[in-house]
Amino acid sequence: MLLRFSFNNLQDKAAYLPVISWAFYDFANTIFAMNILSLYFVLWATEDHSSTQLTFSLFLSGSMLASAVTAPFYGSISDIVGKRILLLATGVAVCALATSLIGVLGGVTVGLILFAIANYSYQSSNIFYDALLPAVSNSNNRGKISGFGVALGYIGTITGILMVSPFVEEWGRQAAFIPTAFLFLLFSLPCLVFVKEEQITSSISIDIFRKAYINVYQVVRQAKMHKPAFQFIIARFFYLDAINTLIVFMAVFVSQVLKYSNQQIEMLLIVSTTCAIFGALIYGRISDRIGPKKTLLIILSQWFLVFSSATFTTNPFHFWFIGSIAGISLGALWAADRALLLRISPPDQIGTYFGFYQFAGRFSAVIGPILWGITTDAFLDLGSVRFRIATAVLLVPLIIGLALLVRTSDQPTSIHLATE
Repeated sequence: MLLRFSFNNLQDKAAYLPVISWAFYDFANTIFAMNILSLYFVLWATEDHSSTQLTFSLFLSGSMLASAVTAPFYGSISDIVGKRILLLATGVAVCALATSLIGVLGGVTVGLILFAIANYSYQSSNIFYDALLPAVSNSNNRGKISGFGVALGYIGTITGILMVSPFVEEWGRQAAFIPTAFLFLLFSLPCLVFVKEEQITSSISIDIFRKAYINVYQVVRQAKMHKPAFQFIIARFFYLDAINTLIVFMAVFVSQVLKYSNQQIEMLLIVSTTCAIFGALIYGRISDRIGPKKTLLIILSQWFLVFSSATFTTNPFHFWFIGSIAGISLGALWAADRALLLRISPPDQIGTYFGFYQFAGRFSAVIGPILWGITTDAFLDLGSVRFRIATAVLLVPLIIGLALLVRTSDQPTSIHLATE
């Protein structure tokens, strides 16, 4: 069965307990992402404490920008010294501590600063987590294991809401922060305890930052030696730019264009999230069978169908099908694209390349929302039609990303970085 996740064929390197433990970090981090980044904190800051949307956006954007800029350097540090578990544990601890102190230590301004610290630590920790995938997988099961983690992540999204919402209903949004921090820390523990990584003899010191800078410089300078990896990262920037923007504005689209009610929008979110779980599991296995590049091309073709259908559909019922395909494709996307990066990156530079991978992901949130905003403002007189036009415009970065991916070689690399 395609959906059955079996460990029978996993080798010692990706044994049962480490695989489950690694995937549980996906479960943990989506609890933080949903409850803090998407749901409760913005409402706590803007509605409960009268902070402006602009102020919140500045703290959010600032922490995202800082995490993007430092991502390659953190990845490089993990390549030099190893100790990704220790680095991940540090990020989780800082994130959980900062989250738990929101509203407890000081007012809304202090809360915004703590939120920025928590988000920066959360985003940076994902570099070390992704770079641990080789420790629990091999080239034959990487897509399946990656997809299993993604599926658990979507389950974590639902679980986090269900476990924290009773606190919010009883005591208000302020009560969401400590339970969320606790759950994030609790479900991160299996990964921190049971995943074993290859030991590197280098130790962490002040000089490590200089070495990391030199290492990142060397990687960029020798980009031509690893053209597929960099070409893929650029492709990822473009297709994520389109996909993430549509996800952010999907609720606005179905509300304004198809006149969905709040209840219908919530149900669409539940349906899409459920489909994403199955998409991650199915396409993770497909990735192992036909290769992550071919799988990713299929997924992006599905996204092309989603964008095109959303642009022209006039029947509200049809969007239930479109939303389901979008959910399947989103879960599948995360399962396949990190498996592809592992396939085409130098083995001794996995952390650095996942740093650039995260860099592209963070900056991908820039162009798409700007395109959406410019388009909807330019065609303001057309009413709801402007949202269809904006969706069609997003096809441009999607097609650019797809075209770049087609030209990207997916041959495994074993070339190591030349150092001076």
